[in-house]
Amino acid sequence: MKQTAIMNRRWLGSLAALCLLACSCAKDSTTEEDLTLKFKGKIANLQATTNTGGGLSTTWSNLDDIGIFMVDHNTTNITEQHENRQYSYDGTAFSPVAGHEIYYPVSDTKVDFLAYYPYTNDASLESAFPIDVSKQHNLAAIDVLWAKSNNSNAGFSKTTGLDVPLVFDHKLAKLVIGTVAGEGLDSEDLSWKKMAVQIAGMYTKNNLDLTTGQLGQSSAPAVIVPFVQQEGRKYEAIILPADFTSAGAVSFNFTIGTDTYVWKSGANESFEAGKQYNYSITINKTEVTLDKITIQDWTTVSRTGIAN
Repeated sequence: MKQTAIMNRRWLGSLAALCLLACSCAKDSTTEEDLTLKFKGKIANLQATTNTGGGLSTTWSNLDDIGIFMVDHNTTNITEQHENRQYSYDGTAFSPVAGHEIYYPVSDTKVDFLAYYPYTNDASLESAFPIDVSKQHNLAAIDVLWAKSNNSNAGFSKTTGLDVPLVFDHKLAKLVIGTVAGEGLDSEDLSWKKMAVQIAGMYTKNNLDLTTGQLGQSSAPAVIVPFVQQEGRKYEAIILPADFTSAGAVSFNFTIGTDTYVWKSGANESFEAGKQYNYSITINKTEVTLDKITIQDWTTVSRTGIAN
């Protein structure tokens, strides 16, 4: 009987240990899933770029992807290898692509977050993020956004919650050209609707420091063909911020049939990050007139002029 009791106690002890192990594994699995961070993405200037139709909209689109770095609080040191994690918008928040999950440090160490859009798989805090706006067929792919979140400089940890706010800033500017048929031209004519529009003199290349959100020195001025938002009426481009002191440094060229009409900028033309510049251009047979310019955040600026 004594031996049987000992064996029973051993068996019960083993069973209890197995139960504890099973419970522990279940708890660990649940904890890992529950502790996955999600990010609430917001654009400071609400004209958020999305992938809809190659143009711009006011909200994120499903499957818009951002890159996120978790860093030690008030540093740029990567925390626990959470570098350039890919998060995708699901209609409500940004959730991790499989294998890119971010978790808070178990030690409850304070951390900050750096994020950017659009996501690329080779982005790093150790090298500049390249920007090239020479191709405008997909505006969403070149509208660079950046965010830093540090919980009002208090840092984040597992005690601060799992939904982390990210407020993105537009690092580039937006140019919108509205065209109006003036004297001697007909907006219903096929040659008008098929006009070729070019922007000359703008810079096309730069780099973004992902640790600070600062742009470098722009380079490579070239002719840009804007995105056709509406034939004969509206043309849009994402452009690099820049100041042009000389008159005529930037020009808009409109080719209608075999004729080309040109509007040239005045002196001290400038374009700021996060602002939208709306140009209303009337094209006459004899000249091109700038009617107005408006600026707004993705702010809009309006300007008018004449193309000769």
